[in-house]
Amino acid sequence: MVGEIWRSFQRLPLWVRLWMVLVLAPVNIAPVFFLDAHPSALWVAALSMAGMAFNLPILLRDRGFSAALAFPHLVFWTPLVVLLILRPAMFDEVQGSYATLLVVLLVVNVVSLAFDGFEAVKWVKGERGIS
Repeated sequence: MVGEIWRSFQRLPLWVRLWMVLVLAPVNIAPVFFLDAHPSALWVAALSMAGMAFNLPILLRDRGFSAALAFPHLVFWTPLVVLLILRPAMFDEVQGSYATLLVVLLVVNVVSLAFDGFEAVKWVKGERGIS
């Protein structure tokens, strides 16, 4: 099973693999290191991690990467992006590396959600193959 998932990952375009490993995952894991930075930090961390964690059952079921992986991102990262956009005061209340992380997290997840929207539409239209 792990081998099938790895081979599926290797079939993804190089830029997608680099995006996932060097940008998307690290940026969405980073909030767990700032849980005491702000009262809403727990929500930020929970939503960012949930968007990735809920992909694990899909990966295991499909034994690879499919467009269905977009749905946990849409479910959890959309409220995260809304939280970050609607709470601009939060950016004034935090400083330093956490403030920078929030901006980076917002930008990265908006980009990701754009891709995920296209992937979700493909899945709904019946494109359910595994990479």
